[in-house]
Amino acid sequence: MTDLFALGARRLDWLAHREATIARNVANADTPGFRPSDLKPFEETLDAAATRLARTSAAHFGDGPDASTAPRAAEARGWETTLSGNAVSIEQELARAAETNRAAGVASAALKAFQRLSLAVAKG
Repeated sequence: MTDLFALGARRLDWLAHREATIARNVANADTPGFRPSDLKPFEETLDAAATRLARTSAAHFGDGPDASTAPRAAEARGWETTLSGNAVSIEQELARAAETNRAAGVASAALKAFQRLSLAVAKG
């Protein structure tokens, strides 16, 4: 069984690193020639790791689309670079910050629910 607590902690760690990256981008919004950066999506981080879900019964997972046919998020259109060569867009960074904040709330709520479930099972 995959350790869901470790997976949740890993997700929250990734979100904290993304938040720091966004803060660095915003802090350098007036630095000439600065190029903003972002982390690889968390899904790619998981794909590179040895964490895999095991299908132990055909009833556990539905026959959904495979990764090659699943819809992918549209790529964000490029933002303009200023005359100084700085490519930071405060609007784009605020959108990333809001997305990161929402994802952290979801991950925290999921971990809390799993903890309550684990405690209920342990109590019997």
